[in-house]
Amino acid sequence: MIEVVLRASTGLGALAFVMGTIVIALASYGLTRAIFSRRRDKGETDLANSIVVRISALHALILALVFAQEIVNIRDISTAASREAVLVGDTFYDLRRYDDEGTRDIRTHMAEYVRAILYDEWPRLGREKVLSEEAWASWEAAYSAILSLAPGDERQQVLKDLMVAQIRELSGLRRQRENAEVAGVHTLFLLAAVAGIVLTSAAFFTQPPNPQNIFLIASFSAYTGLVIFFIFAFADPYNPPAPVEPIGLERIYAGEIRALAPPPD
Repeated sequence: MIEVVLRASTGLGALAFVMGTIVIALASYGLTRAIFSRRRDKGETDLANSIVVRISALHALILALVFAQEIVNIRDISTAASREAVLVGDTFYDLRRYDDEGTRDIRTHMAEYVRAILYDEWPRLGREKVLSEEAWASWEAAYSAILSLAPGDERQQVLKDLMVAQIRELSGLRRQRENAEVAGVHTLFLLAAVAGIVLTSAAFFTQPPNPQNIFLIASFSAYTGLVIFFIFAFADPYNPPAPVEPIGLERIYAGEIRALAPPPD
């Protein structure tokens, strides 16, 4: 349900999270005030204020930690994709240095690998959370062909060793990108976030329901809802509203690489 809301529209998704947290907060405040409306004194007010500070601090800490984790997740995907583009470019042009004519087929496999990532794997990760079999096949074909190279001199041996190391690293980076999508946000986080809103709002029952207090409670809950929205958005890095774009791979997919493996019709 949350994924459907997020993908439908960024604005509507944010609004849904904000309005949902406002409703939860005001309902918690109203219910608690109704229950204890006839049993309030100064001691309760002092205790409620103390409890609000402690719960709010824990609530903010949980949100901050999860938010930071998702930002790191986004950064890791971007870093992996950028590193992947560097390795593809290095391997492709090292193949030319090794033997321009003799490695054309291997370079074609590398070009097909990049095309598969851009036009098949990236969308597939968003839809199905799995890597592209087409990209794996192109990677396997290039890897096997590089292993089968027979260096004729020391220069070619050095280039082969480099290319083997580079293309092996690609598989690890791809798994890293897949794992980042599969992880997502744990259900227990959502439970902790909602509990924090409920308990913090309920602890304000000693305050009268005047416009100023209602506005302050609504502001707190609206901002909390916006932060939760950002967390869920960043937790789905291959779909709107905050998708990671394979900019490095798009840039490397140009010129000769694009000519060897044109985009699909």
